Amino acid sequence: MKRENRYVVVKRKDILAHLTKTEEHELGLLIEKVDAGRKKQGKEEINCVVVESDWPEYEKVWGMLERREDMEQANNACNRSAAKDDRGR
Repeated sequence: MKRENRYVVVKRKDILAHLTKTEEHELGLLIEKVDAGRKKQGKEEINCVVVESDWPEYEKVWGMLERREDMEQANNACNRSAAKDDRGR
């Protein structure tokens, strides 16, 4: 499994600490625009669990995701093999 950098995560505490009120407002508008675009495409709101890299659970969570990915790949391979067997009969 290849780890991908697929999301942008900004801590609310950091927004308050490092952005001006105007920048906070602009960021809010941009987030609303992205959310509206997703909704227009029929996509649901993104809900995530974020585990920071300095947390002890970080590598454990990656391990869980890697195991899930491995299981899905194995299941897909079995399904392809079964479908091939069915066609060959």
